[in-house]
Amino acid sequence: MVDSDGRIDDCIDWFKQVGIEGIGPLERMAGMDVVKIRQNHPRFRMIGGFDKTVIPKGREAIRQEFERLLPVMKSGGYMVSVDHQTPPEVSLDNYRQCM
Repeated sequence: MVDSDGRIDDCIDWFKQVGIEGIGPLERMAGMDVVKIRQNHPRFRMIGGFDKTVIPKGREAIRQEFERLLPVMKSGGYMVSVDHQTPPEVSLDNYRQCM
């Protein structure tokens, strides 16, 4: 596993060639889509990918984001999380919805 903070989808094939098995945190704000990555690289391990900008929007938006990620979660080799930190505008109640 390696750390990356940007758009790495074009590099995944190269990463795999040199023995890297996974990456995180994948930033949704950088355009990373773990659903697409999973479709193209079924065994690649990933951390991140949760769009932290939906958390301040409340329960339904959070639920929809989890629903979007559910197929990837079920496929294994993936830890859902936000990248780096939760935005400061997220309320404690909304944060608890993610836990």
